[in-house]
Amino acid sequence: MDNVILVGFMGAGKSSVGRLLARRLGRCFVETDDMIVAQEGRSIPEIFAVCGEAHFRAAEMEAVRLLALKKGDVIATGGGLPCREGVPEALRALGIVVWLAGDFATLYARARGAKDERPMLASRSPADVEALYRAREPYYRQAADITVDTTALGPDQVAVRVALALAERRPAAGTARAGSA
Repeated sequence: MDNVILVGFMGAGKSSVGRLLARRLGRCFVETDDMIVAQEGRSIPEIFAVCGEAHFRAAEMEAVRLLALKKGDVIATGGGLPCREGVPEALRALGIVVWLAGDFATLYARARGAKDERPMLASRSPADVEALYRAREPYYRQAADITVDTTALGPDQVAVRVALALAERRPAAGTARAGSA
């Protein structure tokens, strides 16, 4: 059974949708950020403040390496994880990659309204965050096997759409697998 890997920008709903999707599919839920926090013994904002972004990105790469041990899980990645050379391919090798897409204004508003502190928002202007979003989009697109637009949907609706898209990808019993859309 393939892993389902959720990618997307801050505010796309990777964590909330991931939990709902895992419950719906009867799978375990894993967050790469939680893996990093457990390994580092400090929060993501603390890692950024004390060790810097480069250290955090190295920890993300270690998390990707460890994900190779997972089978059949729903995995939510950090927004920047897929955005380095070779990582989209590495994620696709781990399972089916689902890009939770959305328009920038909606994602930005969700991220600003989140309870958890977002280091990538702390010192950036809205224009800088939008530039980051635009720079990351091609990586998400490259990694994605499935894209679901989350703009006008709640987490439950997104989880349902992802589950349906995954079901459409599975071949019927006794049939050969056709190419994916």
